[in-house]
Amino acid sequence: MNEKSATVGPRCLARIRQSGFTIIELMIVVTIVSILAVIAMPAYVEYATRSKVSEAMGFMGEAKTSVSEYFYTNNEAWPISNYEAGLPGADDYDVFDFVKKLEVASVAGVITVTLDLPNTPADNKKLSLVPSTATGQIVWTCKPADTDGVEFKYSPANCRN
Repeated sequence: MNEKSATVGPRCLARIRQSGFTIIELMIVVTIVSILAVIAMPAYVEYATRSKVSEAMGFMGEAKTSVSEYFYTNNEAWPISNYEAGLPGADDYDVFDFVKKLEVASVAGVITVTLDLPNTPADNKKLSLVPSTATGQIVWTCKPADTDGVEFKYSPANCRN
């Protein structure tokens, strides 16, 4: 018989059995992780919604370029529709993620995007780019639309000034 196996006694087996975590310790860890998840989830949802709204700003940038070009080439007159500005129809944007509609208003070149963010507080909300020519150049201001505007906390950083 091997000498080492002969010396293993009840003390050694007791030490081996006692290693590891108890069920109470594991339950405490699960509870702490759950509390942290509950605290972090609203912040994550807000961040994810804001990033989706920011993606819609890319479409607004395209429209801003088209509207500005129309303004300068047509004796400082604003386009009264998407087609006049050289953009797809307002409802044609619904094939993209996060955008339901993008429209150029018939007054003063305002560009408004309607968001498509199901299961979020920003669903069917609107964000606008409003032009101003007071300085002789077009200066665009991003803001929530007057009706059904997106909440301030979901607005992209460049719209919160």
